[in-house]
Amino acid sequence: MYLIKKLRQAALGLAGLLSVPFGKKVEKSLSNIFDDKTTIYDEQIDKFYNETHVGGFTHRHFDGSHTPLQMWEKVKETLPNDTNVEELKNYFLSLFKDLQTPMGIPLHNIDNKEGFEKFAAYMSENFAIKKSWLLDIQSVNLSEVFGATLGVVALMFGWKKHEKEEFAELASSLILAGAVSANPFLLIVSIVSWAKSYTKNKHKKEFKQGTVKGLLGMGSFILTASLFASPLLGIIIGLVVLVLVKKSLKKLDVTEVYNWFRSQFKKHGTVLSALGGGAIAGLISGYII
Repeated sequence: MYLIKKLRQAALGLAGLLSVPFGKKVEKSLSNIFDDKTTIYDEQIDKFYNETHVGGFTHRHFDGSHTPLQMWEKVKETLPNDTNVEELKNYFLSLFKDLQTPMGIPLHNIDNKEGFEKFAAYMSENFAIKKSWLLDIQSVNLSEVFGATLGVVALMFGWKKHEKEEFAELASSLILAGAVSANPFLLIVSIVSWAKSYTKNKHKKEFKQGTVKGLLGMGSFILTASLFASPLLGIIIGLVVLVLVKKSLKKLDVTEVYNWFRSQFKKHGTVLSALGGGAIAGLISGYII
């Protein structure tokens, strides 16, 4: 029980940190784990961009070379006489070199760039969703993989019949953190876990209590921590606000708040589902073709 509690705290803490400006510093700090010296395989993967410069610094989403499957095809094309072992080794080396960067690797290639630009403009105008978020939700980097893995483990070991409220709080917190940080893996897994918790929980009041506590707790931390120019100061003040919010929620019946959240989720459910992760987010460009 103690280990599960600490695991939950670690998953929530990491998810929260990666959702605020401090998270960008973490991503940058991971960018030199692997030697990024360019190899002939890297040159083949980046060949299209080096010749056309289509997409600029976001070219990985548009050049047809950087998704995991496309990258493997490019590696195989590089040399005619290299062995399967050499190809496999250099594939993972190139993959991890891209994965360690803040931009990460795309899970879906956007074939219609003009269509995507129109869609991004529409989402920005009507839903205040930035183009950078739309690209980020379709990609994953090393910190997001680690954060999602820890979140998945916490959700797996946190499923107890007598802890429905705590589980709903964990899942809803990770949903919000995954959405804000545009972590597709964490967002999908936490949404599925939260939905499963709802269908399995006969005591809906506990589920509602946990959901609201998770959303308001994580939301208060992310909002507060993002207001300060100093990431460290933002995190400290954010934690103080989080503690105060959690204490206040213990004294309240949050049913009405939950019903409001539920109505908003239903209202924008189609959009949220479409942007929920790599494979689903791949439909983005298809909406406007």
